[in-house]
Amino acid sequence: MPTFLSATNLADLTGTSLATTQKWGKKGVYPYHKNEKGKDGFYMEELTDVKPVRMMLETHWEEEFHVAPLRDYTSVELFAGAGGLALGMHLAGFRHVLLNEMDAMACQTLRRNHPEWNVLEGDIHNVDFTPLRGRIDFLSGGFPCQAFSYAGKKGGLNDTRGTLFFELTRAVKEIQPKVFMGENVKGLLSHDDGKTLQVIRNAIAELGYTLVEPQVLKAIMYQVPQKRERLILIAIRNDIAQHVRFKWPDPYRRVMTLRDAFFSGELFDNDVPESDGQSYPAKKARVMAMVPEGGDWRDLPPEEQKDYMGGSLYLCGGKTGMARRLSMDEPSLTLTCAPAQKQTERCHPTETRPLTVREYARIQTFPDYWHFEGNLSDQYKQIGNAVPVNLAFAIGRSLIRLFNDIDAQNQEESQFEEADRIAHGMLPPKLFAVNMLDVRREYPAEIVKNTFEKKRRVNINKLDDSKNVLICFVPDKYIVPFTDGKAKAYFTGKKFPSTVALNKLFYFMPYTKGKGIRDLYQIKVARVAPKHEFACGTDDNDLRLAFEIEYVTHLYEDYKPVKLNIWHTFTDTKLRNLMD
Repeated sequence: MPTFLSATNLADLTGTSLATTQKWGKKGVYPYHKNEKGKDGFYMEELTDVKPVRMMLETHWEEEFHVAPLRDYTSVELFAGAGGLALGMHLAGFRHVLLNEMDAMACQTLRRNHPEWNVLEGDIHNVDFTPLRGRIDFLSGGFPCQAFSYAGKKGGLNDTRGTLFFELTRAVKEIQPKVFMGENVKGLLSHDDGKTLQVIRNAIAELGYTLVEPQVLKAIMYQVPQKRERLILIAIRNDIAQHVRFKWPDPYRRVMTLRDAFFSGELFDNDVPESDGQSYPAKKARVMAMVPEGGDWRDLPPEEQKDYMGGSLYLCGGKTGMARRLSMDEPSLTLTCAPAQKQTERCHPTETRPLTVREYARIQTFPDYWHFEGNLSDQYKQIGNAVPVNLAFAIGRSLIRLFNDIDAQNQEESQFEEADRIAHGMLPPKLFAVNMLDVRREYPAEIVKNTFEKKRRVNINKLDDSKNVLICFVPDKYIVPFTDGKAKAYFTGKKFPSTVALNKLFYFMPYTKGKGIRDLYQIKVARVAPKHEFACGTDDNDLRLAFEIEYVTHLYEDYKPVKLNIWHTFTDTKLRNLMD
C-alpha cells in the first residue's frame, strides 16, 4: 500500500511553502491524490526525484537501529536540560560520566530518572574540566546562541569570549575528547549574514578539530512527530579525522503525526496517559472552540478576528501561530516553553484545551516513564527546550558507528580479535536483532523444549535458581492473562536481541508497565512461528519468537521494579539473581 504524504508535510520536508507543493499537485508536476479523509497530498513512492522523500524510501533505518558500541564510550554533556539529548545518547550506547546544568528543576528531573548519572548542578563558568582530560571519548552540548562579538581580527576563540559557546570550547580544550558535538537552532546558519558560524568554524579549527560540514536535521525525518529543526555541529580531533568518516543518520521511512504520538502504534505501545495541563480562561476557550482542526485565527468570523487579534491583525506576516489548533494527522508545530502563548498557540487537535504535559513529552518522544520535576510551568519549559529524544537517538547511533570505526583504526587498543575480547570480558557481546530465518534454519522444530511438571503448590525454595530467566515487556492491551496467571504463550515483536542465549532459556517473567515483575512462568517450548498464528491476515514470512509458557508461582508477593536493559523491552539473567 502506498504511503500518503500530505502537501503540508511535503512542504516541510523540502523547505518550500504549502502553496508551492499544492501548485505541484494542481499542475501535475507530481500525481495529486486525496486520502480516505479527503486530504490533498501525494504518494511517497511517486516522489522518487524529491531528495528527502527518496532518502526516506531508500532508508537503512532498521539496519542503523541495531548499531551497538564495541565498548563503553564515555561522554560529558553540557547544558543538559531535562535530558532529551542525554537520553538519546544513552539509548545509543554512550555512558555519561558527567552532565552539567544550572536549572535546579531540570537537574532534579535528570537525577530522578537516572539516579546513577553524575549531575553537576551549577554555572558552567565555575566548572573545572581538567580532571577529565584524556578520560572522555565524547562531549556534547546544546549551547545557547548569544550575540557574538566580531571586534577581534582572527574571528576565532577570542571572539567567542562572553558566550556560552566559549565555555563549550573551554571544556573541549581541557578534556580533549575524540569527538565533540554542538547543537543549536537553524537560525545560527544565517545569523549576522553567516559571520557567527564562521567564527565558530575558526574557533573549532583553533582547538585542533576538523568540523564535519554542519547539517540542519529535520526532526520529522527521524521518527519525531514535530516540525522541529536543529543545526548539528560535529567535530573530530585532527589526529583521528583523517582516518574516519562520519555518516549522518538515515531518516525513518515515513512522517510521524500527532495520532502516532497520542495513540498506541508504531511510536508508543499505549495511548497517551492522562496528566496535568494548563487550561484556557473562559473567553479564550470560547474563541478557540470556533477554530477547526488544523486551523488558526483566519478561520474565525471577522468580528472575532478583530477582537482576538487586536493590533496584531494589521501587522505584516502570516501570524499563523495565533489561535492555532493542531491537526491529528500532521506533526505538531515546534513546541515552545508554554503551550498557550498567544503568538505560538498549540491547542489540542480535537479538544479545546492546551496540550497536557504528557502530550508535550510524547511530541518530543520522551518515554512515558520519564518524569519531569517542578511545577507545571517548569515541566512545560523543560520539555519545550529539549532536543527530541528520537532525533538524539538517531544521531547517537551514527556517532557510535563513528567511534566503532575509530576503535577499529586504533591498532594499539585492538590487541585481541573481537571474539577474544568478548571471551576475556573486555567487551559485551554485540547487540543486534537476531535473524528469525537463521534461527528457524538452525532450529527447524523448536529451540528449547523443557520438561514441566505441573504441581498443585510450588515451593519457591525448590526452584532451579541456576536456570536462565527472560523478562519481557507486555503491552497493557495484552497484560490481563499474564496478570491472572492464565497466559499460555508469549510472542515477541519483530526484534529479539542477539545477546540472549535462546537455547538456555528456562523461565519467563512478564513485565507490567509502571509496576515491574511478579509472576514466574516456565518456558515449555521456544520456537520460531509466523505472526499469523496470533494475528489474522499477516504474512507467513513475518516470523516471531513464540514461547509456550505455563504459570509456576508468584516470585514476589507484590511487584518488584526492575530495569529492562535491552531496548527497554527485555532483560535476561539467572533466576538466582532475581531471588537474591
